[in-house]
Amino acid sequence: MALRNDPSLQAELISWCKEAGIDESHALMLINVPVHTDVAAIEEIMKAVKVLGRVRVQDTREGPTSCFLLVLCECKQAIDPTRLPPEVSPGERKEPWTVIAVRPGNEGAHVAHALKIQTRQSAIHLPQLRETERLPDKPEGKLRWIGPGDCVIPPRGEVQVICQMETDKPLRTEIFAVDTTEADSLPAGTYITPVVLPCSAVDGKNIQVLVHNETSKDISIPAGTVVANAYPTDTLAVPSGGSNSSKVIDPMLFDFSESSIPKAWELRLRQKLSTRGDVFFTGEWDVGLACGVEHHIRLTDTEPFRERSRRIAPVDIEDVRRHIKELLVAGIIKESRSPYASPIVIARKKSGAIRMCVDYRTLNAHTIPDQYTTPRIDDALDCLAGSKWFSVLDLRSGYYQIAMGEEDKEKTAFICPLGFFQFERMPQGITGAPATFQQLMEKAVGDMHLLQVIVYLDDIIVFGRTLEEHEERLLKVLDRLQECGLKVSIDKCQFCQSQVRYVGHIVSAAGVSPDPAKIEAVTRWKMATDLKTLRSFLGFCGFYRRFIKDYSAIVRPLTELTKGYPPTSGQNRKAGYAKKYYKETEPFGERWDDNCTAAFHNIIYSLTHAPVLAFADPTRPYVLHVDASLSGLGAMLNQEHPGGLRPVAYASQKLSASEQRYPIHQLEFLALKWAVVDKFHDYLYGAQFIVKTDNNPLTYVLSSAKLSAMGHRWLAALATYNFSLQYKPGSHNIDADVLSRYACESSGCSEWKEIPKSGVKAICQLAGVPDSESSSRLVDHLYVPPQSVPEAFACPTALSLGHMEQLTNEELRRAQEEDPVVGVVRREVESGKILTGARSSDVTVALLQRQGSKLIIQNQLLYQVSKGSCGREKKQLVLPEKYWSRVLCSLHDDSAHLGVERTTELLRDVSIGPKCPPA
Repeated sequence: MALRNDPSLQAELISWCKEAGIDESHALMLINVPVHTDVAAIEEIMKAVKVLGRVRVQDTREGPTSCFLLVLCECKQAIDPTRLPPEVSPGERKEPWTVIAVRPGNEGAHVAHALKIQTRQSAIHLPQLRETERLPDKPEGKLRWIGPGDCVIPPRGEVQVICQMETDKPLRTEIFAVDTTEADSLPAGTYITPVVLPCSAVDGKNIQVLVHNETSKDISIPAGTVVANAYPTDTLAVPSGGSNSSKVIDPMLFDFSESSIPKAWELRLRQKLSTRGDVFFTGEWDVGLACGVEHHIRLTDTEPFRERSRRIAPVDIEDVRRHIKELLVAGIIKESRSPYASPIVIARKKSGAIRMCVDYRTLNAHTIPDQYTTPRIDDALDCLAGSKWFSVLDLRSGYYQIAMGEEDKEKTAFICPLGFFQFERMPQGITGAPATFQQLMEKAVGDMHLLQVIVYLDDIIVFGRTLEEHEERLLKVLDRLQECGLKVSIDKCQFCQSQVRYVGHIVSAAGVSPDPAKIEAVTRWKMATDLKTLRSFLGFCGFYRRFIKDYSAIVRPLTELTKGYPPTSGQNRKAGYAKKYYKETEPFGERWDDNCTAAFHNIIYSLTHAPVLAFADPTRPYVLHVDASLSGLGAMLNQEHPGGLRPVAYASQKLSASEQRYPIHQLEFLALKWAVVDKFHDYLYGAQFIVKTDNNPLTYVLSSAKLSAMGHRWLAALATYNFSLQYKPGSHNIDADVLSRYACESSGCSEWKEIPKSGVKAICQLAGVPDSESSSRLVDHLYVPPQSVPEAFACPTALSLGHMEQLTNEELRRAQEEDPVVGVVRREVESGKILTGARSSDVTVALLQRQGSKLIIQNQLLYQVSKGSCGREKKQLVLPEKYWSRVLCSLHDDSAHLGVERTTELLRDVSIGPKCPPA
């Protein structure tokens, strides 16, 4: 319950009192009354205190009534429970507040009990009550620290002190209050937290008391000191429920399965959390609403835009209809007549549920960005030093808990085949939303930020050196979130753990380390067994060598293993020099020694720890490297730093049985979707980033006459991200390429070519293209300038061969002459008899002779010249059979790793041969 300085709630309480015939001066302004309990036995007193704002208040001066009167006042001195304190102005003293519980006693006598509890309050006017019976204000027991030795309370800390209960006779009430002694025997600067406890809290004669030290030095409590007294009290029964009552939820909803706190402590904390039900989600759309915060959209121009609605797959229509209805009922959206319109895209979550996103890229392009940034995660995590206990809270549907500014709601309008709507709450995907959300969260936790809690968008981590300190901070954060109208998700919370996962890191008392999921692709790397796997590993490591101190010295034992092999292609052996070489496929065997093992593990460690592995910095651009092979998918998320690219996270994944049947260009498209949507969504959503790949995955879209349902889903998932794509032919994308198949094809370097954003956007919006046999270029069917898409991808047949193994003209000429098929036809062309000579009985030779009018000799080589589908002249080399497999393999490896069919088609574009019928 939160009534602190809330005029609307106070006015509501005063109005209620008037309707009940109660004098306005008797209206109570009650706020934040935490009662400390251990077990469910104290449930009634908990309910009583939690419904103070709605308790039935009556004037008791005229005699006994059937109602209870609960009031708050500030104590200047010890209270005689039969006397009421005078009116107190706010801020005069900082003593604890006192709850006075008045109920009808036997034979109409009024009984007053006093319980001190820590809280805050404004001035309270108390009604005058008739004093009819006095109760002794003597303690029924003493709580004494008996040692062994002194109890030391650390500076600014607190300790649960196990005291011994000393009583002359058994307690006569089921519950009792623990408070300071009359003589206040504790050392100066220390105090205890008054609590109400059941008798079951006494374990034998032992009971725990929380003692605080407000000073900056250690304070010792000598053995034998009476720490507190136990006072009798009664359980109060009050009317339940009211609009101001704090909701109580089932304590067993909270997950402590990963927590190592004592069981008794867990039970008490469950009880405390359950009384804060208003700060937790209880339903799918039970979203909170932040108080006094709205999101505004500032545009660079006032000209409205309106995009067309996109098609929804028939199988998704009912799910989309149901989702929109839920948003309408929850008040998150409403029907619209806005001049703005953005389209929606639909994707499926892993659970099968739909994810409806609005493509706000046009709106974002016209939005003035908010320069407020999230904190650097490495700086924030430094604040956790010395902490041993952690709790992580997650705001469910966090953006939906912020209202849109009234004048900006129309700008969020979206259109779909099922209607036209706009957001009442802040949607995902709009520029400035993360900044607004971060500002709200920092405001909500206030001065606790970076000292007792860290907020990073919707992820909150509460930390503390001791369990007592941590619990106090946790409850304080929940109270502040509730005051701001925010709600957290129970099922995503991690309570009181010694180790938690937070924003891509593992946080524990030992420090901060990378999340194993981020570096698993590297840490699980198997040691090299032969030259090929070793070169692959060294090629990957060399990509980040500039960040590894003494890199050459570390890997020297490994580089020594690469010696003793035949010279690579293009290198000539020295004349007269003979040497026995190792075979490249020969295992290392005994040559791999302990020094090699140590070097391998050292370099793996260096790659997965700072300064190589960098913290994500939202102020720096992301660069995503992706690659796919028949062995799996690979990706690496990098960020630009002064010294070059540094990795933030690695990822790799094996292909499923069905995925292994995909053509390679479809696998590249899958790799892009997998890396962006599945692996690095938390980093990339809402950010601008660059995708670099050695194969343009969008060729899958451009070379397909019609996308499958799966292809449409991938496009829909990617459409909500803001990225540009850069590609270059060949295997120069070493890091992602190696992660996908542990094979480094080349160490060369070439310039990246960038596909403009308009080209990427157009391709992502493409639902289908004309039949591939059309004479027009595919790019001409997109709603962007033709130059937005590189020429190589404008028409599928324009793809180049890349860096295939070079064959000299002399080698090709000799091979053509020696080939039993090509040689016959070549001689006929040279003699001019190709058109007049008789057809050969050999079917393969005859097939090539039929192309006689198209065959020419140029540069001593036989070619076929024809018209391509784009109207351009196409010259194809007549390739001898002996080179067919060699060129096919080289073309596959060096030209975007295409599948068998696509590679064969590509080879037909540049050559014909005995095993390749003319296209």
